[in-house]
Amino acid sequence: MSPLPIPPRRALRTTDAARYLGISPSLLRKMRLRGPADPLGSGPAYIRLSPSLIVYEISALDAWLDARSLRADTAA
Repeated sequence: MSPLPIPPRRALRTTDAARYLGISPSLLRKMRLRGPADPLGSGPAYIRLSPSLIVYEISALDAWLDARSLRADTAA
């Protein structure tokens, strides 16, 4: 019996991740650099592949959006 294939992990660079989220790349960078204490809140989880290359897994972007979703009857 052959092993089950492992699905590829899909990741986006900062500009594409920002486009996916519907925000500007600069806002995404600010959320990454400032951390959870900042009023902007912490951004989605990211992976640093090198000192100058950051990627965001699509699953992490989706989880970040889901965590911020509000139902109409609970929205402030």
